[in-house]
Amino acid sequence: MRLNQDAVRDIMLFVESDLEFDNFFSLKDFYEAEVLKKYGQDTIKYTLLKLSETNYLHSNPLISNNNLRDFSTGMLTWEGHEFLDTIRDAQVWSKTKIVTNKLESVSIGMLSRIGTGVINHMIDKTMGF
Repeated sequence: MRLNQDAVRDIMLFVESDLEFDNFFSLKDFYEAEVLKKYGQDTIKYTLLKLSETNYLHSNPLISNNNLRDFSTGMLTWEGHEFLDTIRDAQVWSKTKIVTNKLESVSIGMLSRIGTGVINHMIDKTMGF
């Protein structure tokens, strides 16, 4: 299955904006989130599983028979906040996607590096470099 970059961003934004401190989201919460309804359950499950491998979320995936049965998260990690801060801005995200769409495959770490490059380029242009 191919990782959906938009689903990565939307899930991270959803966790940051909708999760209250000291609460948890389960897999069902992700399925029912209005902002995530455009993705199928398989895309959501796969994206959550991959995000749990990145250390961007404090999460607990429950896997049985090679299938994600449930998932809980209580917050973003420090690295998750850094990643999201890099790709949060819609203009930065749009330009990052222009670059990534030209590539065959892009890891989540690469998304962050490209987003950082886009931000640096925008800063350089603003400062007249």
